[in-house]
Formats: sequence, structure tokens, C-alpha cells
Amino acid sequence: MGRVLVVFDTKFGATRDIAEEIGRSLRGVGLEADVVAVSASPEIAKYSAAVLGAPIFGGHVGSALCDWVKANREALENMTTAVFEVGASARTDTPEVRASLDQAMNVALCESPFLGSTLPRGRFAGRIDPDKLPAPMRFMMHMAKLPAGDWVDLDVVHSWAIGIASRLV
Repeated sequence: MGRVLVVFDTKFGATRDIAEEIGRSLRGVGLEADVVAVSASPEIAKYSAAVLGAPIFGGHVGSALCDWVKANREALENMTTAVFEVGASARTDTPEVRASLDQAMNVALCESPFLGSTLPRGRFAGRIDPDKLPAPMRFMMHMAKLPAGDWVDLDVVHSWAIGIASRLV
């Protein structure tokens, strides 16, 4: 049985929490799974599958995941991959929200038609804690009238991870 790498980027911790739940869920059904921040530059060679995740802020994914995907694109395209996205907008599941989240993540995945293409994409609501945001982001939140809150639902994350587990190896 192969090993699964759950690699994630995070800004304020919600994506890390979701990635850790994915790892727990995969291990709970007997898979070997390591959860590693993209900032640690995980080595892909010892894995047979990968789960890639990142937060989406203002319609964009940070550059760290994109840079790691670029460096590991060939290996990633030759293994089973799953993708998850985290954003406050995911609390409303509409075709427009899904398309917006997917578009941002596709850029981070180097527009690869292979990464995450065979498994359902995870789209999870995150959290917004204004006290953890830099002043310019707090101002943008205020101007856009975005609500603060914690919408992370680990039961939904667990269900998604269990749903893809058998297809990762």
C-alpha cells in the first residue's frame, strides 16, 4: 500500500486544521499519510499519492503552493492527486462560488489538466478572525462587509477524505 502526502499552505491556520483532519481520516482507514506544510518543501519521491490544499483569499492562492507544484509537477502528474480549497466564500455552495474557488486553485496548480482531475474537489469553508488579520486586510473586510466567523466543519472534511481514500492508492 502506498503513502499519501497531504501538503498544504496556510495563512492563519484553518487550512492546516483541515489538512490535519484529512491526514487523520486517511490514517483511520489504514492509509499511511503524512501532513506537511508546503513551507517545509516536502520531498515527493516517497509518496504514491498527494492531496494538495490551500486557502483562497480575495480570489487568489499564495505563491508557496504554486512554487512547490512547479518544482514537483512531473512527479505529481504521474500519481493520483486530490485537491482541496479553503475559503470563507465556500460557506455558500453555489456554482459561482465553486467556479471562483476552482479558478484560483487552478492557477496555483499551474493550470495542469491532470492534478486533481480524477477525484472530487474538496471545497471547505474556513474562518476569518479579524484579530489575526493585518490592518489592510481588516480594512478590506470592513469595506466589503465580510462577516467574521469560524465555518470550518471537520465532519464535512472527514466525509470528503473518507470518500476519496480508496482511490488514492
